[in-house]
Amino acid sequence: MTLFASTRWHPSSHSTEAIKLLALEELLMTSGWSGLDLVTDSDLILEISQQLCADYDKTCSAAIPKLSTSKQSTLRLFRTHIFPALLVFVRQIFRLMQVTPLNKLESKSDLMIFDHLIRFDEEAALAGRFDSQYWRMLAPHFELMNTRVTWLHQFVKSTSMPTPKDAGALLRKLSKASNEPHCLFETRATITTLTKSIRDFAHLVRSTKKLRTISETFVPEGLKANLWPLFNDEWFDSMCGRTAIRHCMSLSIIEETLASTPHCNTGLYMMENQPWEMALIHAWRSAGHGRLIGVVNAPIRFWDLRYFYNDLGRNRPAPNQVAVNSPISRNLLEEVGVPTTEIVDVEALMYQYLNNPLQAGQTSGADVLILGDFFTQISESVLNIVLPLIKTKFAHRTIYFKAHPANRDSWTYLEADGIVVTDLPLSKLFATCGTVISPSSSTGAVEAYCANKHVISIPDPTTLNFSALKTIKDVQFASNSEELALALENPVNSLSADNTTFLYFDESLTKWKKLLWPSYPSDSANIV
Repeated sequence: MTLFASTRWHPSSHSTEAIKLLALEELLMTSGWSGLDLVTDSDLILEISQQLCADYDKTCSAAIPKLSTSKQSTLRLFRTHIFPALLVFVRQIFRLMQVTPLNKLESKSDLMIFDHLIRFDEEAALAGRFDSQYWRMLAPHFELMNTRVTWLHQFVKSTSMPTPKDAGALLRKLSKASNEPHCLFETRATITTLTKSIRDFAHLVRSTKKLRTISETFVPEGLKANLWPLFNDEWFDSMCGRTAIRHCMSLSIIEETLASTPHCNTGLYMMENQPWEMALIHAWRSAGHGRLIGVVNAPIRFWDLRYFYNDLGRNRPAPNQVAVNSPISRNLLEEVGVPTTEIVDVEALMYQYLNNPLQAGQTSGADVLILGDFFTQISESVLNIVLPLIKTKFAHRTIYFKAHPANRDSWTYLEADGIVVTDLPLSKLFATCGTVISPSSSTGAVEAYCANKHVISIPDPTTLNFSALKTIKDVQFASNSEELALALENPVNSLSADNTTFLYFDESLTKWKKLLWPSYPSDSANIV
């Protein structure tokens, strides 16, 4: 459940820097070099590079940074990590105090679904209907197959639901009106869970003091670059800081929740290999529930390391099966050693409308759609490339901006530049938008490509090219306003034969039915 183990692609995780430093050393090992001229504003990269040059007995022309250290005094450890963690512990107690625990509902179900509390119709929820983009197509089949479902949602802060208390109130209304239990995954802590959380946290603190040589383990096998400075802060935060205490509480609450819940045959969860998922897998197995299936909701990005793990040795918690809706995802998982027997193909629930040209809006509309990223700075980077072209290349065209569903920032300032900020679903925006400009990490770009749109992807120079479309010949990439203008003037023909490798389509959901109800008659499904 540590931050560095989850290999996040958040800028603070330093995964990008780690990858680039490993690539640098591999290049140096195959080259004749006498020294390294380094220009960077990162003291961490300077420190690692200087030590790397020293290990190879080479010169490094760069300023000497203030070196980090793996050893911290007990007083400094308490002041910078342990004491702030205890304050977070108290805050979390009050934050979750009014969230109803699942065991109070005394629910018994055939299927438990764990997801994120976004991408659903809040007005429909108040009326007693859970209309989720994630599960909308499957929902009617639950009723047809008499499947009792319990829903557990991971809280996501939004304008309408700024606190877990607000989300819990909405879910209680939904549960009462729909006769299906809906709860937050993290609920009010009990004395038992609080005691266990503190005990686990104390154990982590003791372990941190014992692991004084941990920095030596951050040198990849066969190389000399020590990546410890990149992960130093994450290590202490995950072992004895704010993150550590939050994860201890989360684990204790999840364990108690699932241990007190009647046996459930099948569990589904949105799989991104985040820390809470490790807690879920452990608690699910400890409670003796049935099979657990991780659902990969969109095609996996090439550099999204959260999904890439070789679990042949069972060194980390893993689901019984991984459900993928794209051949791209299957191929990537197989390449990194995930057993093929653990990967199962299912239809792309959110994207079935793309199989209907009229419903998908596969037209050459004149409007332009700009997609935002989860990270604000990446969205701003894309907008900075687009804005200089507003009065020239986009004259007399309506320009829409759609933020990432989990991004909570306000983008209304864009309206001063003539950009329409919208939260409409892509399926509706595609009806008029023929051109889609997106960050390279956006899975919405894949959706646009399958809808036969002119897709222009903007890689962020501070990260990596995460695009699942990076190998597709009729997708254009632009790194500045000049390249974007050229791509707009010279669009390529979209929707090549390569599109047949993207998503599994079958509105009858044959693959899903076979997965959830094994006795269901098998049938072939189309890949489009």
